Amino acid sequence: MADSPCVLLVQLPIPPPGPEPIEGNVPLAAAYLKLFARRHGLEKSHTIELLPAELANRLGDQALIEAILTRQPWMVGFSCYLWNVERSLWIAARLKQRRPELKILLGGPEITADNAWVLENPAVDHAVFGEGEQAFADLLAGKGEGTPPPRTSESISVVGQVANLPQTGRKHGRLATCPTKNPTVIDSPVPIDLNTISSPYAEGILDMANDGRMSLETARGCRFHCKYCYYPKSHAGLRFLSAEQIEANLKYAVEHDAKEVFLLDPTLNQRPDFADFLRLLRRCNPERKLMFSGELRAEEIDSASARLLREANFHEVEVGLQSVEPAAWKLMGRPVNLTAFERGAKALVAEGIRVQADLILGLPGDTVDSVRRGIDFLSRREVCTTASVFNLSILPGTAFRREARRLGLKHQPWPPYYVVETPTLELDALMMLMEEAQEAFGVEFDALPPPRLDALDPRGVCRVDLDDETDNETNKNNSRGPTDRGNNGGPTDRGGIADEHRGPLAPGYFVNCDEFPTLAYTLWFRSSDFHRRHHEAAERIERLLAENPHTTLQIVLEPTGEVERLTVETLETLLAACYRTTTYLDRYYSMQPGGLMGSKRLVVALSPESAARAGEAWRRRVAEYATLAE
Repeated sequence: MADSPCVLLVQLPIPPPGPEPIEGNVPLAAAYLKLFARRHGLEKSHTIELLPAELANRLGDQALIEAILTRQPWMVGFSCYLWNVERSLWIAARLKQRRPELKILLGGPEITADNAWVLENPAVDHAVFGEGEQAFADLLAGKGEGTPPPRTSESISVVGQVANLPQTGRKHGRLATCPTKNPTVIDSPVPIDLNTISSPYAEGILDMANDGRMSLETARGCRFHCKYCYYPKSHAGLRFLSAEQIEANLKYAVEHDAKEVFLLDPTLNQRPDFADFLRLLRRCNPERKLMFSGELRAEEIDSASARLLREANFHEVEVGLQSVEPAAWKLMGRPVNLTAFERGAKALVAEGIRVQADLILGLPGDTVDSVRRGIDFLSRREVCTTASVFNLSILPGTAFRREARRLGLKHQPWPPYYVVETPTLELDALMMLMEEAQEAFGVEFDALPPPRLDALDPRGVCRVDLDDETDNETNKNNSRGPTDRGNNGGPTDRGGIADEHRGPLAPGYFVNCDEFPTLAYTLWFRSSDFHRRHHEAAERIERLLAENPHTTLQIVLEPTGEVERLTVETLETLLAACYRTTTYLDRYYSMQPGGLMGSKRLVVALSPESAARAGEAWRRRVAEYATLAE
């Protein structure tokens, strides 16, 4: 309806570690909200939109704000995960500055009673705990409007529990007031029937044409209660998608040439009808056009179930070992039968299924020796195709978050909430163990991609000649506002956001203008004397990041004169400008061994002539701060 209020649902992607395009940011949660609202007739009174993935995945912070406001929403809802919650709140605050009457709704795993820094953000109007479909429908239907209950003296602490919230109205999913700030908190009412929301692809809400993948949730709930995991706390009981709905989704996937179906169930083989489930997948995939992947417990796999997985055309599964230490098993509430794990994992490998086995660093109860035994178990017993070793996150809403102080778990206060010390593992030990794991498996986990200097998207690069005074003045002017003409000489629209008929981005708009950079962006500086001009480059970096702090920034330095004029002082100044503030990606890489890694990166581009003039001593000095590209 033309005059109905617009509700815009936004899911921001995992930030890219380099300039490569982002893949896999499927706004499935938002699609469920829209579909559930449709089932309840709410699209008659509201226009519910999902921000297109090509915009969410490409646009930088300021461009994203413009794209959202262009749609003139009444409410903007953000799906909040640990990789995007800070950026979502940053965007929400700027939207409120521009449109104070705009309503901001938050949902997702980051929205919990013990995550006060999120709930206390003044930009937030409504926050949903747990499953969001019914709460979203109630909000649109007006059931969440009205005066919230009076505030109480209770507070939400860093390790608080849901029980610390006022109980007014919780039984029926009505609104309760967050006692420390002004957003209304909507607790999940009665769990919904999955069959009512199973087909956002078939309903035309999601499109898998871009990468040929379908994300399919066939179960909610988990019978396990691992203390590091949020999932069991967010879903009441176990519910399964009907065989008829599974068959309908897979039929749609086959008819629309999908290549892969990623099953989102927390543990595929927790279901009592696991063998029948696999036979259903096999029956719906007779020509094996679809490949399946998912997560399961290796301990509960035998040769027969491994064969059924292969016949259904599973090509990869993820299995969690997590630790080989009984003390860690007890503290995390997840016992492991190592004999059964090995038997099940080897059965999968024998059937030609790729097995990714997970090992967590920083679990309470683990020691340097026990982690080494875990690395040895995975690397020497041929129980997996690949291993994934990662640091423990003390996620909001989990038992570990509540018990962190008692267990002596020190962790980052912001996402990704990595443990930095336990009673038996210090930070240096965690870094050392990660390095040992990488050596044992012959891989660098979460490695930064190599610098990309050729075939850069012209919308995501700005070239600046620091020696050209005219160019500098032009670029300084452009850095505070949009240019009048695009790279092709044609006019650009406001904010570089094209209308629906012209595509998502104005061609060439981002060249020579850093007011609206893309999410992954390259600043390319040329100079014959970087030592003399490096403060100008630093100022430009600071301006860009002040307006777009969540940019993944590749800074290319191209010396056109004597390479020695690119000094350590220059590199230190530029890195200081890059890291005046930190983001999720910076903290994510802070626990990786090796040199400085994060969302900002220096690359020194040497021409053949410059490379020939560069001495070894200079190369060694520069390599401590930047990547050399010749």
